[in-house]
Amino acid sequence: MSNQNIETMKTNCYYKPETLTKAIYYAFCLSFIILLGSCKKDSSINGHFELKNNPSAVEAPASGFTETYTFSASGAWKIEALRKENWVKIEPSEGNGDGTFTLTVVRNTTPEARSTALVFSVDGRLQSEVLHITQQSGSTQGEVSDPYLNFDGKPASLEFTEAAITSNHIIRSTGKWKVELEDEVDWISIAPMEGVGDVPVTLTVNKNIDPPRSTRLLFFLDDVQQSYSLPVNQQGITPQVSGDLILQEDFSWLTYGSNIFNATTGETRIGLWTQAELAKGWTSTINTTDGGGNYASIYGRPGFIKLGRTNYGGDLISPKLTEVQRTQNLVVTFKAVRYATGDHYLLTVGVNGPGTVSVSSFNVMNVASPNSTLAGCEAAWLAPEATYSFVITGATAETQVWFLGGAFDQRTDNWPKTTNRIFLDDIVVKVQ
Repeated sequence: MSNQNIETMKTNCYYKPETLTKAIYYAFCLSFIILLGSCKKDSSINGHFELKNNPSAVEAPASGFTETYTFSASGAWKIEALRKENWVKIEPSEGNGDGTFTLTVVRNTTPEARSTALVFSVDGRLQSEVLHITQQSGSTQGEVSDPYLNFDGKPASLEFTEAAITSNHIIRSTGKWKVELEDEVDWISIAPMEGVGDVPVTLTVNKNIDPPRSTRLLFFLDDVQQSYSLPVNQQGITPQVSGDLILQEDFSWLTYGSNIFNATTGETRIGLWTQAELAKGWTSTINTTDGGGNYASIYGRPGFIKLGRTNYGGDLISPKLTEVQRTQNLVVTFKAVRYATGDHYLLTVGVNGPGTVSVSSFNVMNVASPNSTLAGCEAAWLAPEATYSFVITGATAETQVWFLGGAFDQRTDNWPKTTNRIFLDDIVVKVQ
């Protein structure tokens, strides 16, 4: 073989086989991405997927990168890298309709920069939207010279309000790590509590109904506790004291019927109130007494409640006292007027849920005289004897106040009189 032929072979065999394979693969990927970018959107046929603010590329540092993206989508969507990459994480990677996803690029410990692209599909159809990802190279030796372990961004502390919250973070590390709570507290949790390298974690903080509280996250790298620790602080609420208001209701949102007690036209039972009125949270028990119609026997009037009707009694149940912190003793005050002198006068009180009442019933002797005039009815509300009160011991945020006019069954021979109608208004609950 001549020297000229040998030189020609040297020239023509410039690429190694594996290098040629990579070049062909990346050329194919590039052509595929260009083809996607050139596709014309057809929302009516191929669906629609669009990132907010239309980002087309992201450049991540070697140390890693986390970003949350907002998008709109017309159907069931899926997000994936152009090829499977263990250095790119997407959460969530699929769903339906508009939403967000979090992109995590882990630390690059190789001496080479790297790149890929995210592609999106809607209802199984590939979209023209593409997000290119490039990451800078790591150290030239392919490893990190200084081991480390910390929360992404190295915050001086984590601060939370008193409300319950779940937040997402990333622990960045050069090795195997774990996290522990400095104190054995049950109001905060982290998951996962151990891992290797850069790992997304979820921090869950419970609602605080106490004074401000704090703890620390302790970090261990390759089973060695680090000097780095992260304070976690949560705001609290001012402890409740005597006189603090828990609930106040004047029923001003009810506008049915007449202020004159014996004018019943227009009064409306609770089952026929509007959704907005029912959303206030006041409820009543269905009266299942024979002939009672299987409905709750309480009625809305203009700014007050009427309990009961002839032969059948009704109760009123408050919303849960959600403003109560832990366990408290409460004072309940309210106004009550009997419908007429001929009615029976018993009003039973109690609670649903935790707590006991100091008094279980009242004899409501306050009556409008006459009950057929506006002046007489207004005078009955203003009379000192219209105001009643009792104490609930051991109430919590689950407690409900309960009022019953007489009994559910007031038919002849079952109750002293067939009518035990009582009006209620101005219910106030305070810490004792």
